[in-house]
Amino acid sequence: MKTQSKKLLKLILFVITFLMSTEILAAPDIKVENAWVASAEANDDMSVAYMSLLSNEDLILTLVTSPKIKTIEMHNTIQEKGIMKMRMAHEIKIYHNKLFEFKSGGSHLMLMDFKGPLKAGEKIKLTFHFKDKKNQSFDKSIDATVK
Repeated sequence: MKTQSKKLLKLILFVITFLMSTEILAAPDIKVENAWVASAEANDDMSVAYMSLLSNEDLILTLVTSPKIKTIEMHNTIQEKGIMKMRMAHEIKIYHNKLFEFKSGGSHLMLMDFKGPLKAGEKIKLTFHFKDKKNQSFDKSIDATVK
């Protein structure tokens, strides 16, 4: 009986390892680099975050959350009739092997409704919520540095 249990356990571990190494269970490889958040004074309740994202497949960023920040909105900056305007984006497409940047004057994350200051050097946990072309969801968490 013990030998059969060991064989069954080895088979189960092999199947799990195989599935994890294939696209069946593997999450897309996404890199989030140069993530930073603008510092904020104690009485401020709004800031902005910037970073670069690169994925090995097409994805849709559906939401960004943080335990410290109550509301995070994805915004695009557009020029309309010669005036720069911000528009909230409900989702952002991240294209396969094409760098997407949240940057000043372009797409960015607005951080709102938080308590206390955001001090330089502090780390803010951000969790990115994605879905892939099969509509499967997955998350990627990072620590952004306050500057």
